[in-house]
Amino acid sequence: MKGFPEFKNLVQMSSERAAGRGENTFVSFLSESGAPEGNITFSGLDEASRKIAAGLVAKGLSGRNLMLLYVPGLDYIKAFFGCMYAGCVPVPAYPPMGARDIDRLKRVVQDCDAGAILSSSMLMPMIEAWVANPTNGMNLDCIPTDTLMAGQDTSGFEAFDAEPSDIAFLQYTSGSTGHPKGVMVSHENLIANFQQIVWSFAHSNDMDNVLSKLKTVIWLPPFHDMGLIGGVLTPIYAGTEVTLMSPLTFLKNPFVWLKTISDMGAIISGGPNFSYQYCARKITDEQMQQLDLSSWQVAFNGAEPIQVDSLNTFADKFGECGFNASAFLPCYGLAEATLFVAGSPASRGAKVVNADLDQLAKGTVKPVESAKSDSAPLVSSGELAIETDVRIVDPKSHEECAPGDVGEIWVNSPSVAKGYWDKPSFSDSVFRASMKGDDSGKTYMRTGDLGVMHEGELFVTGRIKELIIVAGRNHYPQDIEFSLQTSNPTFRKGCGAAFAISDSGKEHLVIMQEVANIAGDQTDFQQLALAGSRAVATRHGITPKAVVLIAQGTLPKTSSGKIQRTEAKKLYELGNFAPLHTMETSSSQVVRKSSDRKEEARPFTDWQTELYCEMQTWVSDKLNVEPHHIDLGVTFSELGVDSIEAIDLVDRLQDRIERTIPATELMRYPTVKALIDHFASELIEKDLKHEQKEEKENLTKNTA
Repeated sequence: MKGFPEFKNLVQMSSERAAGRGENTFVSFLSESGAPEGNITFSGLDEASRKIAAGLVAKGLSGRNLMLLYVPGLDYIKAFFGCMYAGCVPVPAYPPMGARDIDRLKRVVQDCDAGAILSSSMLMPMIEAWVANPTNGMNLDCIPTDTLMAGQDTSGFEAFDAEPSDIAFLQYTSGSTGHPKGVMVSHENLIANFQQIVWSFAHSNDMDNVLSKLKTVIWLPPFHDMGLIGGVLTPIYAGTEVTLMSPLTFLKNPFVWLKTISDMGAIISGGPNFSYQYCARKITDEQMQQLDLSSWQVAFNGAEPIQVDSLNTFADKFGECGFNASAFLPCYGLAEATLFVAGSPASRGAKVVNADLDQLAKGTVKPVESAKSDSAPLVSSGELAIETDVRIVDPKSHEECAPGDVGEIWVNSPSVAKGYWDKPSFSDSVFRASMKGDDSGKTYMRTGDLGVMHEGELFVTGRIKELIIVAGRNHYPQDIEFSLQTSNPTFRKGCGAAFAISDSGKEHLVIMQEVANIAGDQTDFQQLALAGSRAVATRHGITPKAVVLIAQGTLPKTSSGKIQRTEAKKLYELGNFAPLHTMETSSSQVVRKSSDRKEEARPFTDWQTELYCEMQTWVSDKLNVEPHHIDLGVTFSELGVDSIEAIDLVDRLQDRIERTIPATELMRYPTVKALIDHFASELIEKDLKHEQKEEKENLTKNTA
């Protein structure tokens, strides 16, 4: 494409960046305090990649799919490119933090027929223990790439020269536990998507002048498409500098994110909707005085439904720090299209259309002049990426919808992937769909998302499988959730799940909603549930069959923060949860209660028992359940503690042991019990040294 750098594959892209900008810093990685932890130049990346590749080739792994299990950092990036230099296919994944994660990893390993697991020597003992466990069925080599690089001779090594259509990496989609689906992303898919992203963010024909100035700050995890492609690969394509940090750093202290943007004079950064909400809630007035966000020109927002009030709250608060709301760039994409499909025009800001709720329920977007109680705000995901064709199609008839009608989003683009690994029939049905009456031979990728094209822009309204149909009317769960959540501040925004259940042949609405911890025992949950139910009935003309109030941090979500409505529905139907209150319209149903968990006898020392009880009480307060129901021997997610709550708990542990707990320790000791056991010997040794010091001082005094 004119004005864009052209590369045959990502190995050539990295090699040419090393040749042309070798000593320029490509990536800097920050510690949890925001201080520089390490960096790597373009030539440094090329050199490290060649060393890893030479080692992989020597081990006979060329052409194999290799799992990458790293905490976010430079080792991960080196291993990713090392795989491609060796002619291997990297498969990014996150290190397991519990039985559920190990099960997912096992399924992915089996699905892609992985040849080995690559990681760092720091994580290797933990990974080898998983692999050695016969119940996991993972009989494969584990290779620490930092050790593999040592003393590796690359003088005669030639990097693999992939064809543009060859698979660059496999991206396994979020939540794919039962039936993993690895998206086969090719080199040409990636390069096309880099160009689409850069064009949407820069909107300039002077690419040579623009590319190197797109300074970026990213906290998103590199094993997800947005963090990997947007935060690592696109900056290499652009030949620009990126500053990275762990998602845990952002969660522990979101100020580090904004302060880095301020200090670096970054132009591009962003994240899901919740990250903007989180900053507005957590960052103090004193911290704001240290921020200058005037350089921030592209604040992308994707990966989950975009809420207008979140954008407005962030813009109102950080406008004092130079942030301009025109920087907001809502966007839409998915792994099956590599990453990016559409985005708002640069420097325009978010475009909002208020849609008539009654017409939306009938499957048509009809804008109304201003926000009313009977309208729903829809945020535009922007204009289509270059060389992208999107059609809105009836998912059942495969006929193109009339203008303004809601249908499934179908995408044709050079960034649409080849299909799912080892699933040819399923891939054909998803990636090569044809519209009825279209004889052109053109095929499209079915996204499973619902949307509409309006005034040349894409508006995403929901997911097909999550669409709620009651009495022949369509209802989008995020609209219903928003209506309930805005009825009372006690309802946590972005922490509810609306879904339909079948009862006696009819579809009924159920809403599972988190209540803020501040509610405590002083809240009349019955009145709260009634208020939420009335708000939904008034705005949507549908009365919920049940409103289920649950404790903060207990709603099922993916690792990237997306609401798992299907999982919430399963919990409701099976009764596998502990509600604070359930209001049901039918007296034939009873409020479900969770079964008691039996505590194991724990051979703790007095110190461990004290700290264990303290942590148990803290968790019970957070979840509003009795302490004896809390088992700290399971992972944070299995406790019902979300990522943000887990960070709060870790902060309390840090205060107790008087030192920082780095992310690597959380990976090695993913439960509260494991952390306490880990700290026990450290603190006992510290106490012993203190006693010895006192004895020595007393002895010196007595001798004197």
